[in-house]
Amino acid sequence: MADLESRNSSFEMKTRCNFEVQVSKVYTKEIFKRFQSEVEGMYSCFNTRQVNVNGPIITYIVKERVEVEGNEKEVKYYEVLYETTQVDIRCICSLFNYKGYLCRHALNVLNYNGVEEIPSRYILQRWSKDFKCRYLLDNKSGNIDVYNPMHWYNHLHKCALPIVEEGAQSQEHYKIALQELEELLNKFNNVANDFV
Repeated sequence: MADLESRNSSFEMKTRCNFEVQVSKVYTKEIFKRFQSEVEGMYSCFNTRQVNVNGPIITYIVKERVEVEGNEKEVKYYEVLYETTQVDIRCICSLFNYKGYLCRHALNVLNYNGVEEIPSRYILQRWSKDFKCRYLLDNKSGNIDVYNPMHWYNHLHKCALPIVEEGAQSQEHYKIALQELEELLNKFNNVANDFV
C-alpha cells in the first residue's frame, strides 16, 4: 500500500537541502515525511564543532536547541563520529539504529563536510518505493523454468538490479556499468546478425 501511495503522489519539499531531494526519489511517502522532519531539524542545530581527530575518524559535537516543557528551549549536545575514507557516520542519539534513517545531527556533519548525498548504505531498501517489487523478484527466482521467457525476464531483472545500484554509486561506477552493458548489447546484436 505504501509503495502504491508513494508512486502515485509527489512530495512537497520544505527545504532546499540536497538530502531531502535525494530521498524523495527513493523513500515511501510515510518514511519521507519522517526523514523530512530530520532535515527541517537541521536548522535547530548550530555550532557543529570538531573536537577530536584520530586518523580518519573525526569526532564532532553538534549543539541542538530543543523545546522542553512549554516554550522553554534547552541546548543539548550530540557527539557524532565521522569516518572520512568510507564516509561512515554515527551519532550518539542512535536514530539510524532505531528508525533506519539518519538523524539531523549526522546530516549536519555530512553537510558541514561538503557531502551532498547520503551514502547509499544509509538508505535502507525496506523504506524504498519499490521494495515489494524487489522482494517478489527475490522470492520468485528460486526455481527457473528454462523454457519460460517470463521466468528468464524476472531472473535477469533480479540479477541486473545490483548492477544498476552499484553503477549509480559514482561516476566511475556508472561509466563501467554503461560500458559493460553496451558491450553486452553488441554481443546480442552480433548473435542476432549471425542468424540472419
